[in-house]
Amino acid sequence: MEEIKQGIAKRLKELFPAASVYTEQVEQGFTKPAFFVRQTEGAQKHGMNRRYIRTGTFDIAYFPVPGSPQLICDCETVRDTLYEQLELIPWEGQPYRGSSMRYTLTDNELHFYVSFEVHVVRPKEVVPTMQNLVQEEHIRHD
Repeated sequence: MEEIKQGIAKRLKELFPAASVYTEQVEQGFTKPAFFVRQTEGAQKHGMNRRYIRTGTFDIAYFPVPGSPQLICDCETVRDTLYEQLELIPWEGQPYRGSSMRYTLTDNELHFYVSFEVHVVRPKEVVPTMQNLVQEEHIRHD
């Protein structure tokens, strides 16, 4: 899921070049406008054989410039852009589809939630092969 988080951050930088994008916790003093991207939930389901489906839900928090007269309008514009632009996140040649998109707007902060599914195939377990078999023949004379 780290790849998807980095893919989201890269996409945010493309869409909002004037905003800072953080994927790690910043204690204080970050520059606004800013985005914080973090995974809030995850799950894994077993498919067939060695196949698994991992689901990760990400919280994309947006902090607008404080004191802006269009603070709510700014958050709504960002929200609409995220709905349109996070449907597919390309990362290392593989497109990931966002689903279950939703948002909350509290205390002048936008929290946009999106989930992604990743299909994983676990490597085949290495089983030691047999060594050479030496067969000895003994002929009995009666």
